[in-house]
Amino acid sequence: MYICISTVQHSMINKNSTGISIQVNSGETKLQQLINELLRMINTRYKQGDVLPSVNALNKELSISRDTVFKAYRELKRRKIVDSTPAKGYYVNRELKKILLILDFYSPFKDIVYREIEKKLDSTYSIDLVFHHYNRKLFDSVILESAGRYNAYIVMNFDTKKLEISDILAKIEPSKLLLLDIPVVNWKDLDKSKYNYVWQDFDEAVFDSLTKIKDRIKQYRVFHIVNPDRLKHPDITIEAFHRFCRKHKVQCNTIDSPADLKAIDGDCYFILRQRDLHAILTQCYDNNLEPGKHIGILAYNDSPLYEFVSCGITVISTDFKTMGEKASRFIIEGKRMNEIIPTKIILRNSL
Repeated sequence: MYICISTVQHSMINKNSTGISIQVNSGETKLQQLINELLRMINTRYKQGDVLPSVNALNKELSISRDTVFKAYRELKRRKIVDSTPAKGYYVNRELKKILLILDFYSPFKDIVYREIEKKLDSTYSIDLVFHHYNRKLFDSVILESAGRYNAYIVMNFDTKKLEISDILAKIEPSKLLLLDIPVVNWKDLDKSKYNYVWQDFDEAVFDSLTKIKDRIKQYRVFHIVNPDRLKHPDITIEAFHRFCRKHKVQCNTIDSPADLKAIDGDCYFILRQRDLHAILTQCYDNNLEPGKHIGILAYNDSPLYEFVSCGITVISTDFKTMGEKASRFIIEGKRMNEIIPTKIILRNSL
């Protein structure tokens, strides 16, 4: 599989009329670089049946051995992407199916989704991974420039507050578009014949999860939710938190600035992002406060490390592996996909 990642090259590069680039100083072997470059060219420049640069041309222009070139083409033939005949030489046997994956920003949770998609797709797929970082101009330009160029679009929607489908997504053929992770407000009334989605439930599932552990939460003096102003987390989770507190008469507080996050003995904290979890765990360590004994900690979204950090961090989390599996199935099968991934409580020692 070829993963297209934009990078700035800092070392000397051999570049030639074939359009193929090989770094003189690189952590990858020349063989792996050549395989990746040939895949890039097949992905962006060549079509099925097009003749690829000859062994002699690559040997001469890149100053790499004929044996290395043969090995690269042999690997691509094994993947059935390239074939050869005595008269024609090496040519594109099968075009790569191009997938555009647009996520908001890197996190361990998004990495699980990406790795699961990558694992399920074979070498005939290429994935272009883009992070929009909630930059409206970047999001719109990526969609506009990519429209019609990909076999499938897996997109984490831009809006997390109004929870509406971005108008710019109308530029993409609906049957090729899968909306990922973040739902729209009226998703139950959404035209399922038009939109494909794999979403998590940021609302009722959060309320239900909190309700299941209400007796543990009520052991603490105040239940804080840490929701910094600039955090792009759907507001419906905050509303579910306050609804839970009202119903079960739990004293609650919203911390909207990292500077106001103080670990207080006897209080419980609902942490929505990893950075704030690190901050409060650091305070616990500095002040000899044991999570689950002196203070309660509940995090949003699980991570493989949370099982081991501070003897285990309790989380409310969706199953990101399943989300990735569903997305890959949409890519491979191209069938209608309308899925809400369950969100559940995972109890550990921090609460």
